[in-house]
Amino acid sequence: MTAVVVIDHIGTLATMDGSGPGGLGLVDNAVVVLVDDVIDHVGVVGSIAVPAGATIIDAGGRAVVPGLIDCHTHLLFAGDRADEFAMRARGCSYQDIAAAGGGIKSTMRAVRSASVDELVGLAVPRLRAMLARGVTTVEAKSGYGLTVPDELKMLEALRLLPYLVDVDVHATLLAAHAVPPEAASASAWVDTIIDELLPEVARQRLADACDVFVEAGAFGVVDARRLLRAAHHHGLAAVVHAEQLSWQGGARLAAEVSARAAGHLEHITADDAKALADAGVVAEILSTAQVFLRGQRPVPGRLLADAGCVLAIGTDLNPGTAMCADLPLAAGLAVTQGGLTAEEALRAMTVGSARALGLNDRGVVAVGKRGDLVVLEAASPFSLLYRWGEPLARTVVRAGRVVHTNT
Repeated sequence: MTAVVVIDHIGTLATMDGSGPGGLGLVDNAVVVLVDDVIDHVGVVGSIAVPAGATIIDAGGRAVVPGLIDCHTHLLFAGDRADEFAMRARGCSYQDIAAAGGGIKSTMRAVRSASVDELVGLAVPRLRAMLARGVTTVEAKSGYGLTVPDELKMLEALRLLPYLVDVDVHATLLAAHAVPPEAASASAWVDTIIDELLPEVARQRLADACDVFVEAGAFGVVDARRLLRAAHHHGLAAVVHAEQLSWQGGARLAAEVSARAAGHLEHITADDAKALADAGVVAEILSTAQVFLRGQRPVPGRLLADAGCVLAIGTDLNPGTAMCADLPLAAGLAVTQGGLTAEEALRAMTVGSARALGLNDRGVVAVGKRGDLVVLEAASPFSLLYRWGEPLARTVVRAGRVVHTNT
């Protein structure tokens, strides 16, 4: 049986279709009709007769935006690293904390000790917090298991999450997040990923992308290049953690291999930004981590935008350097810390983040696109960036179904 949902009396609809000021595609006094899981009509109130038997959502003059998309998270983890926050406040660096046994390897120990069910149970509240802020699609990475079985365990847990929370979860293999203590070297661990892990991930279709942390003390460009080429052979898109703590050539590598996206980018150059733009690599702005780490360079959002990069915004939710599940806050920080305009930030957490995940069916309110929309408890879509810390999602519709209400 066909299901019809009508969102009526929208004060301002931000379609993000690229038209009008800032590309927001604003429509005042709007109506959107969904048939099953796709958008069937977008217009002004009165432009279409409301079908008999339709479910009516009266927006009451409020703003409506596409379902938000968090393009970069590490939402699946166990353990707690609050002590590291205190250490950083006393002046310890990322490298100091890692040398003391903290950092990624601290979370690794907790994840290795946790079962699939325990990991899922820990992630559910984080995902619900995202949904309450209007997020309908999330990217989530492995990378805290750092053995073949534990990385597979993480990906299996990510596969289960959408059955418990009405959010799409797109998994990324990030086994090259850190060098495991058991590995002889970074190159030896990359060999294991290529020989043992990638084939199994591809066989079970546990991820659609492969990421690598190119950084001093993690993985160099040579190993990252051969890992991403092997991932491509198995049908996984390339993604790169690039130039976060220092310049190591990760952004240039992302451009070289035509990566789908590159994240962080605090230490890029103007030439790096142009290379990313020319190669069509989406630049992920992760200002939440930049602020959390204290003393990091601001993400050069203005440089990336002016170079012509497609921009995306993610929370980088993780236990060590960005313990934040609030995508609108991350977007607000991208404006105040990264130099983006408000319009760029709104597009970056919708249509831009869809591009970062290789998705063309969402992030825009247009006929034929998936029915992911958010009715805000606000009259302006800019309130998402302005009202920090408030979960503004009044009604969330995902694939044509109401999946969250706060009325």
